[in-house]
Amino acid sequence: MPDHLNVGEYSSNDKIFQQSPAGVQKQISTVGNDVLLSRLSLNQMTTRRWSTEQDVQAACELGLKNIGLWRLKYEDFGESETASLLEKHRLNVSSISWIGGFTGAHGYIIDDCMREAVQVIRYASWLGAKSVVVATGEQGRHITSHAQRLVIDSLKLLGEYARECNVQLAVMPMSSPTAHGWTFLTSLHKACDLIRKCEHPNVGLCLHSYHTLQDSKWKQMLPLIIDKIKLVKLCDGVSPKRPRKQCLPGEGKMDISSLFTLLESLGYQGLYEIDTWCEKHWKSDNAEMLQSSLNWMKTIFPVSVST
Repeated sequence: MPDHLNVGEYSSNDKIFQQSPAGVQKQISTVGNDVLLSRLSLNQMTTRRWSTEQDVQAACELGLKNIGLWRLKYEDFGESETASLLEKHRLNVSSISWIGGFTGAHGYIIDDCMREAVQVIRYASWLGAKSVVVATGEQGRHITSHAQRLVIDSLKLLGEYARECNVQLAVMPMSSPTAHGWTFLTSLHKACDLIRKCEHPNVGLCLHSYHTLQDSKWKQMLPLIIDKIKLVKLCDGVSPKRPRKQCLPGEGKMDISSLFTLLESLGYQGLYEIDTWCEKHWKSDNAEMLQSSLNWMKTIFPVSVST
């Protein structure tokens, strides 16, 4: 979770809480798979150390129509300034990351987490963002059922507000080695069980390829949960099964091609986001790495299935 809470703009009288529970270089031609380009987004976490202006410039030069916002960046750059920049370059917002921490494992107060979440949902609605990504928070000292209840109650309440704002909440599970500090949902099964118990149309799943492809049952699970998927994030791993490091799609050995094919064959029509946490790329100010990854994805994206 982000290491701060920004709740100063909110009054304790919010009705929803009365029930407290170097510059980017010009790239080579982006002519290619129009279907993929229209549905692909660049998440700001992939370019963590770039400025917001660099992120926007890179997305435009790659031919993308969407960008995924990271809260620490847009809060630093300014909410109005970010909105103006995106409007100027005609970029849509695929998602905003993150809200959550509902278990209180980091010492967060639940009302503060909820107020913060409302602020993000409200901003997402103003921008026309498709979804807000959720990290539940660690289980901490709670038993599993109590941790689940804390999250479910929070998401039901926020789901109602999200529905009013026409925003989707996308809960993201993570593989066990990576989940520390973020979530107790360490499998697709656990995440889908929680989403099912929320019983809310605006609460669904964020599928992340790096974590999903480590789940041995992902191929069996996807047909059962396809209608719950709000967003798909794309990231590769340096080894095919239990990679210790992330890398851009096409740089590693995970079976992203099969994930693309299955999702599209099942009728997924949503957005994909390049979302890679890699120290090597965070240190780079060169956009060629992104172009190479995009070129690779164009070769494997199943256009015939989706069209």
